[in-house]
Amino acid sequence: KKVHPMMDGGSSPKRPKVSSEHQTKPTTSCYTSTRDPNLRSSFRDALLSGYAPDGGLFVPLGDLPTFSPQELKAMQSLSYLELAEQVLRPFVPLEEVSDTDLEAVLTKAYAKFDDPARIVQVKRLPTGGYVSELFHGPTQCFKDLGLGVVVAFLSHFTPPESGTRRTLVVSTTGDTGPAAVHAVVSAANPNLNILLTYPRGQISEYQRKQMTTVDSPHLQVVEFEGGGDDMDVCIKAMATDLAFRDKYGICGINSYNIGRPLAQIVHYFWTVLRVAELEGADFAAEPPVVSAVAHETSTAAAESEE
Repeated sequence: KKVHPMMDGGSSPKRPKVSSEHQTKPTTSCYTSTRDPNLRSSFRDALLSGYAPDGGLFVPLGDLPTFSPQELKAMQSLSYLELAEQVLRPFVPLEEVSDTDLEAVLTKAYAKFDDPARIVQVKRLPTGGYVSELFHGPTQCFKDLGLGVVVAFLSHFTPPESGTRRTLVVSTTGDTGPAAVHAVVSAANPNLNILLTYPRGQISEYQRKQMTTVDSPHLQVVEFEGGGDDMDVCIKAMATDLAFRDKYGICGINSYNIGRPLAQIVHYFWTVLRVAELEGADFAAEPPVVSAVAHETSTAAAESEE
């Protein structure tokens, strides 16, 4: 049996390796658009663009990778960082990001979590069942899991010595904003700036302070009148005006950026693996069916943008 990563929720010499088919696919032209199946893009360009040039979303080209029960069983011994390397490797070509660089990117992305070895805490409930806690990141919300990885990749593709400036554009109704701010400031890359917008009166005071009390020359926070989704139109207009986008290095990092869903695949794998471990399930014999509840945040309601 095979488990589909979209549906399922390092350096050590003992680390189980993904099979060779996962390491050679996809090629550097590994993404296409939901609007134009003939469009081709590398992982780097898809990440840096946010929206596809035709206004569609970037998606992996061809069949999505699968992992066998034997591979899943081997993954149970991995740390969260090591698991992220193996789950993301099929989506990030070796020609673009080496194994060493992928490990470095993910190490930076998860460095500020409570326990970098166990980014997501899975706990058994007294009444039965399990809860997967996604709030152990630096801003106490699950958006840290995606934005930390996205910004770490952006920093990798825009090194300080490159001289290329990028403006990351974000609109938030609460959770995304603080996570994006923290990720960019923590990256400490002089080439990365962030323009953050939020609707007046529609976020918690705690989240507002998380965004507006950060002292950084690379951050601009703007409050606007309107609804939570109103700014999306403006951001998409900037991102799909190719001349404007390229002139100012515009890169949108809301959830339409392909890096976000890719990074957030990992905690589904981690949750299934931990529950299987606690239940004594054997992937090689019969992959378990797991129903899990994700505890997304301890501080605020989830954003409508997701």
